[in-house]
Amino acid sequence: MHPPLTLENHPLCKDVVIALKRCHRDNPWARAWGACNEQKWALDDCLKKQKLFKFRANHAKAKAQQDRLRRRVEKYGHATTNGQFKG
Repeated sequence: MHPPLTLENHPLCKDVVIALKRCHRDNPWARAWGACNEQKWALDDCLKKQKLFKFRANHAKAKAQQDRLRRRVEKYGHATTNGQFKG
């Protein structure tokens, strides 16, 4: 099962999504018997690559935020003492 195939949500897989939709349009009954399996497998591979790409981008962003927070704590010290704001 794949997520809804909107082109805005899957910019890296645009060509593969269009190919699968075209196959489904051209083979409305035969797709139940595997007429569009090649396009479906290509879509699955592309969605996995897109998910990995997004994961790496989000991971890099989170790492940068953690580094920024770590530098701030090193510079100014901890923001709380025993749960109370130090100010």
